[in-house]
Amino acid sequence: MVIEKQTQMKLSLLALTIACALQPAWAGGYSLQQANRAELKQDKWSCGQCKLPQESRGTLEAGVAYNDGDNAVFANSSGTDADGATGHLGGDVVFYGEQGYRTHIEADKLGYDTGSASLSTGRPGQFDIRLGYRALANFGPDNGMSPYINQDNRLMLPDNWQAAALTSQMPGLDDSLTSQRLEMKRDRFTLDAHYLGSFYKAGLNYRHEQRDGTRQTNGNFLTNSMALATRVDDSTDELEAKLYFKGKGWLAGFNSTLSQYSNDYQALYWENAFFPTFGAAYNGQLADNPDNKALRVGADLQLSEAGHQILMHTAFTRMTQDQALLPATINGPSPQLPATDGDMQVDVLELKLKYAARLSRGLSVRAGYDYRDRENKTQFKEWPQVSSDSWHQGSATPAAYDHTRQRADIAFNYRFTRALSLDAGYEYEHHSYSDLARESLFQSSVFAKLNLRASRDWQLWFTGELSERSGGSYQASELSQSPNNPWMRQYWLADRKQTLLRLQNDYRFSDALSFSLALNHKQQDYDETLIGLDEVSSWGYGLSGNYQFSAQFGLNAWLNQDWQDTDQTGSASFGPSGWYSRASDSSTVAGFGIYYNELLDKQLDLGFDWQYSKGESDTDVSQGLTLNYGDYYSRRHTFNAFAKYHFSDKMALRLDWLFEHYQDSDWLNQGLTPDSIPNVLSFGDLGQDYNAHYLGLTLSYSL
Repeated sequence: MVIEKQTQMKLSLLALTIACALQPAWAGGYSLQQANRAELKQDKWSCGQCKLPQESRGTLEAGVAYNDGDNAVFANSSGTDADGATGHLGGDVVFYGEQGYRTHIEADKLGYDTGSASLSTGRPGQFDIRLGYRALANFGPDNGMSPYINQDNRLMLPDNWQAAALTSQMPGLDDSLTSQRLEMKRDRFTLDAHYLGSFYKAGLNYRHEQRDGTRQTNGNFLTNSMALATRVDDSTDELEAKLYFKGKGWLAGFNSTLSQYSNDYQALYWENAFFPTFGAAYNGQLADNPDNKALRVGADLQLSEAGHQILMHTAFTRMTQDQALLPATINGPSPQLPATDGDMQVDVLELKLKYAARLSRGLSVRAGYDYRDRENKTQFKEWPQVSSDSWHQGSATPAAYDHTRQRADIAFNYRFTRALSLDAGYEYEHHSYSDLARESLFQSSVFAKLNLRASRDWQLWFTGELSERSGGSYQASELSQSPNNPWMRQYWLADRKQTLLRLQNDYRFSDALSFSLALNHKQQDYDETLIGLDEVSSWGYGLSGNYQFSAQFGLNAWLNQDWQDTDQTGSASFGPSGWYSRASDSSTVAGFGIYYNELLDKQLDLGFDWQYSKGESDTDVSQGLTLNYGDYYSRRHTFNAFAKYHFSDKMALRLDWLFEHYQDSDWLNQGLTPDSIPNVLSFGDLGQDYNAHYLGLTLSYSL
């Protein structure tokens, strides 16, 4: 024991000696701060290691893929609706130039309907310019059937078409049917420029978006209706400019946005497939979305001092539309319009105030006020009313639908310990409307969120919110031709009590294994409603986990399920409720993924994903007897696998395989044919049931 103590003392003395030897010696008057630098010639100083390398880094890609799915909806998953083989280009390359300049080029699946590309250049921290392109697409059913032929948005019937009073009496209907493809494609181009000065920053952003496709609409002639596929060819241009200045404890600036929408089609014209039910209504015309403009000007001010922060924002928006008007009807004498164009104007005024402060080490508060006023300043006149291009019903003055919203909130955050904190607050909203069944709404809400970090590996939080909505007197609408039932309540204007509960739990068992659980519940009660929405109750959960077997091998899995019940009452007469309905909705999303990298001497990477989703709705209506509407669901299985082989450090080949099985059913049109409904010429059954494969090869080269 004595020898051990002597050894420890020797080691302590040795450590003290080494520490003293390594400690820098500071003599009085010789510190760096007191050095005489007046005679130094700093203009000749240079840094031999400060030069940035001029080089390029990144990856170039080229690929080819094969689509064997004959269903257009599958293109939403594969990214392209091209039949057979199609090619694509991609890459991610960065060029480093002199004086810190950097150019970045990115591309992803150029050649697909969902490809993208961007080019940016500049000096980080000073300025940058970015040019971008992105293609977006949404593919709908392509199995709709119709006798109409679209000629520049004029839907014409075959030359030998014979009209009839009922669809079953149309002799040439079956022979005239052609498939209708419903899809929408968008091409988005952007140009952004930003400059950062010593006390200011400026930005200019421009976006042009072109839409092209076909969507479904309906044409009506009193008691008869026809499903129509109308062309879409429009564009939106948006220009945004920003200029902000900063100083010690403050930031101020201005921003402005100019937006313009242009439509190549002013109207949809179609021929009546039925015998006219009134007058000589052999043709119909629907106005398309009109050209319009919007200008928004805003200003921001932020002040910060000693833990206090104030943010002020104000903005003014003016929306206008002055496109020439179509005649009231194209069938028979058209009533005279009081103006030749819309000459419409809507102004929106916004004001936001926010305050935040840290009052102590554990307590912070925040408060805010939000004001938004929408005023329709159009000079309204009496306009003729024509029912479905057939019947002149007199004149009426349009409604302004003005709306003012005011919102105020106050909240605090208190940290009890490093592991436990509480965030709670109160919010009040006041809405004022014109020309609606209710002119005012009031809503109060309280919320609280408790955060607990029980350990380094375990964190959970719980959120609860209670809100109650009420308002002024409820009047039946006087704007419609027939007054609404005085007992009916629109759900978004009705009195309501709402409860929201959420629980999130995250736990990490080890560096390799983690797990998450989320629970949620929402309850909405419309106790004062006699006709309309009565109650909405929803609940759900989410599970996810991740396990990392090694740096090369891992897997993850997840499961989410939600349920919702909606109760509603209705009336078949002009009195209290007479029938009841319950819609039970559910959704399930599940999946797992697995990957294994660096196989075969670090040359092969493998991965596999499986996803499953299902949504269904079951509706029962009771009026003495109970009636079930029928099947309404959709299911999707998706399998995705890839293998990437590295020939060298620079070159690799990737194989992708995608398989999808999809099926849906809608009781509304299940088994429907175009002539199933006597007075409706429909597209038929638009249900989907398909299996589709996608196989792709991508060659990549690293610079």
